[in-house]
Amino acid sequence: MLDVYLMLVLFGSLALLMTLVIRGKSIFVVGPLCALLAAVLSGEDPVARLNGAYMNGFSDYIRRFYLFFVLGAVFGKLMEESGAAITVANRMGKTLGTERACLAVVLACALLTYGGVSLFVVGFSVYPLAVHLFRLANLPRRYIPAAIAFGSITFTMTSAGSPEIQNLIPIQFLVDKVTKEPLTDARAGWQVSLIVAVLMFGAGQLYLDRAIRLATRLGEKFEPRDNDHAVEEAAAMNLPGFVASISPLATTLLALNVVPTVCHAIAERIGDSIFQRILKAYPEDGTLAIFLGVTVAVIVLRKRLNNIWGCFGDGFINGLLAVGATSAVVGFGAAMKDLRAFKMVIAWVTHLPGDPLISAALAVAVISAIAGSASGGQGIALPIIKPIYIDDLGVGPRALHRVVAISSGTLDSLPANGYLVMLIRNICGETHARAYPPIFVTTVLVPLAGTALAILLFNLFPQWG
Repeated sequence: MLDVYLMLVLFGSLALLMTLVIRGKSIFVVGPLCALLAAVLSGEDPVARLNGAYMNGFSDYIRRFYLFFVLGAVFGKLMEESGAAITVANRMGKTLGTERACLAVVLACALLTYGGVSLFVVGFSVYPLAVHLFRLANLPRRYIPAAIAFGSITFTMTSAGSPEIQNLIPIQFLVDKVTKEPLTDARAGWQVSLIVAVLMFGAGQLYLDRAIRLATRLGEKFEPRDNDHAVEEAAAMNLPGFVASISPLATTLLALNVVPTVCHAIAERIGDSIFQRILKAYPEDGTLAIFLGVTVAVIVLRKRLNNIWGCFGDGFINGLLAVGATSAVVGFGAAMKDLRAFKMVIAWVTHLPGDPLISAALAVAVISAIAGSASGGQGIALPIIKPIYIDDLGVGPRALHRVVAISSGTLDSLPANGYLVMLIRNICGETHARAYPPIFVTTVLVPLAGTALAILLFNLFPQWG
């Protein structure tokens, strides 16, 4: 009976956390309060739990990822303030046309996300394009959040080569236990990732197109709002050219994926020399890639930036808030992971019979659901599962990297997810009742299918891991 009670406490605390976040309560307040409640009901010292496990999880996450978050936020702010993000989105809309309004929104989000622009900036930047296209096509606007979410947090966010943090976190945790050198990189399992991304995109887009057509047949149409024209006009003013707008994105991708590979390949060919050692020393680092993207954005977009220092200041504040909010969730998860009930759940999940990749994916998905965040879930899960799956079971680190990345983007997208709450309510002005059902299909069910496919492919082609 005690075990049942402790399980109820664990999942009850999670349910309370999700409910309060959905109702708009600050995660900075809700996170520690729910952790304290769980500690008290579990018979733990609440003060010790808050000052110990919670703050350790909170501070460690900030220590590891503060620079990445703030540089990513600065990058996004520069792309937003210069109008470059809107230019990219508009080009996608003009290329595909009104008749493919939903597809244009999805691909615009995908391009920006895979180029390293922060998810939050993507949402704000693409929303005006979505309103414009959906109005012209007379499509139900309640599907706009689903189109934005699908394009930004599914097949690009967790794909090989992506500069988004969900693809980069495993590199810091999956390291050799002796040398501390990374056992993986941003392109881990790229063959599997490519196949999974293509099929996830196809399945999600097919669902959205059919759902929108069905809603249209049932009489749903675009619902105009008073500020729609103001949103569209603001998005169309004084925009930079497409080449200048795409340059920072291309720089980030090249710096993360192409330059390291080329440098190391050249180093292997030229033999022992100072030049070889310099080339080999080029870091495969997401923070550096984003920094170079920021540098190029400042150079090529400077004429469109009225206040560069203001962009940096706002970007750092936004990044601090983002990493703080995620750390608050990670802190909650860290406080939970020392509870007896949490240890029981992890022990059960990690000792399931059969393929260890399945149990690893399930563990990460469950923890991401508890954390309400893909990056937060990875931050909690990876220190736990790495010794089990790599050191003890000998699972390929590159295969584990890709499965962890994809599976973290499944149950994290339950209603309490911070990005989804902001997207639905603050950006799109919708409610969960209207907007969340298609989001659930495209950001939970489709990635779950993608995770299963990735595990199957790694078993069929182990050399890809």
